[in-house]
Amino acid sequence: MTVSAIIPSYNRHDLLLDRSLASILRQTVPVDEIVIVLDGEDDDSYHDLGLRLPTDGRIRLLNIERPDYPSDPGNFWSVQGWAARNRGLDEASGDWIAPLDDDDEWTDDHIEVLLAAAIEKNVDFAYGKSVTPWGQEYGYWPPSAMNFTDGSMVYRNGMGYRYDPHCVDRWLPADGDLWNRMVAGGVTFTFVDQLVYRYFPAER
Repeated sequence: MTVSAIIPSYNRHDLLLDRSLASILRQTVPVDEIVIVLDGEDDDSYHDLGLRLPTDGRIRLLNIERPDYPSDPGNFWSVQGWAARNRGLDEASGDWIAPLDDDDEWTDDHIEVLLAAAIEKNVDFAYGKSVTPWGQEYGYWPPSAMNFTDGSMVYRNGMGYRYDPHCVDRWLPADGDLWNRMVAGGVTFTFVDQLVYRYFPAER
């Protein structure tokens, strides 16, 4: 079983390197591929990050054209990173997808715990609990748009689901909208009642 980690990012190199990527590199079960997709950074920024990345053959760095995001702050928050996430899905070659935001981090056993649960239960999607710096917890059963945070999961690659910027028409963020469509489409889930993710909510 191979795992592809996907990190969408935009102009947060220090957090990306010191928090999110560092947590991937600490995993008790190593990932096989790390796809970092920059959401339309300028050439100097892109090259600067490339120079700062650790020497690791699993890491690939890409930069896409930045989408035309909505001007409304709430809608922007709901859809930011959607194109970078989808490009990461296009590039990922692993059997399993493990998303991670550039300002958050996995627990050291994130992959070990979630992949074991998915395989044991023979399901497509396994998710666990996350916690904020001030102790607020997310993550419980059943799966739905608001019941867990993005990044606290692994799921099978190749199921065909994509992040949709039109999620705002359904009054949902892109990640929650994706999960709702997965539930409606018959994707099978399991929940692990264990901390697997540290969530640092950004200001809208």
